[in-house]
Amino acid sequence: MPDESHVVTWIQRSGHFQLVEHIDEVIDQPGFVYAPFHRLTNFPVVFFEPEIIVYNEEFENELIKEIKEQGPLYADFDIPTPLVVSKEEYLIQAAQFTGSFNHIFPKAVLSRVDLIQKKADFDVGDFFRKLHHAYPKAFCHVIHIPGAGTWAGATPETLFRSDGQTAKTVSLAGTLPLKTFDEEFSWKEKELEEQQWVTQYIEDVFANFGIKNYEVAPIKSITAGDIVHLATEFQFPVRLIKNNLGAFLKTLHPSPAICGFPKARALDLILKTEKHNREYYAGFCGPINYLDKTDLFVNLRCMKILPESLALFVGGGLTAKSDPEKEWEETVLKSKTLMKLL
Repeated sequence: MPDESHVVTWIQRSGHFQLVEHIDEVIDQPGFVYAPFHRLTNFPVVFFEPEIIVYNEEFENELIKEIKEQGPLYADFDIPTPLVVSKEEYLIQAAQFTGSFNHIFPKAVLSRVDLIQKKADFDVGDFFRKLHHAYPKAFCHVIHIPGAGTWAGATPETLFRSDGQTAKTVSLAGTLPLKTFDEEFSWKEKELEEQQWVTQYIEDVFANFGIKNYEVAPIKSITAGDIVHLATEFQFPVRLIKNNLGAFLKTLHPSPAICGFPKARALDLILKTEKHNREYYAGFCGPINYLDKTDLFVNLRCMKILPESLALFVGGGLTAKSDPEKEWEETVLKSKTLMKLL
């Protein structure tokens, strides 16, 4: 978890995980959820309840021996490798995006995949340790899902967190390199507009669910590795959506930060233009109803671990004011979040 030093390992040995259409089908159960960018990707919401929970590295030798000796629960699945586009193709796609915008359709998020050769000595556990130490303010995870592969990530973006009393969500948008960032002068109209659209969207969702009693923190800059984002935090009593949390999350996600605005038009443009399947990139993940808490994060800065390669997913918000070349450079910067640990 962000700002926490301990590591939790959840192990499900019997294979009793659930594949569901939407999170509202499991929202009252304790477990871990791994949800796709959108159900239109044809990837389901994965949910499992752990049979074994281990804190830090307190593994008993007998447990490790048992797990090593246990045979596979499922046949080998053919895990698809995401499609990669060249820089030239990306620039064409970006131009298609910017040419689609007008005053009622101002933003959409274009993503791509970096595919890099996996070194022979790549170790998933070692990579997770590096993630955990390099990004203490991010939600860091590794998960293995039969049929969907192994995924890892370090995301700075909160979707929804609750301690049973207070709920929190965050409007996060705008990206600048940390090395060139100056709080007083760096943020331009494009980034401020992007962030405002996400903030407005969250407030509209609140209005739809009758959430009036909420607090909004002042907008601030937050660091995520080598980049900086704009963030606005919202807090409200969780009782206001006590019986509606599943529907609330379905409405809240995907937000303009990872999809665009208006959502329906942006989603249509993304599905028509991007050649890869986003799968679980820009979805959300985390434990729900665990120790009376729910902690869900947008799955950014993530990668799919394949037998021979690593697929890094990156993206950025485009508006009519976007320069495709600079947007490409932003995706390169984001890919370095994970790349530099390899």
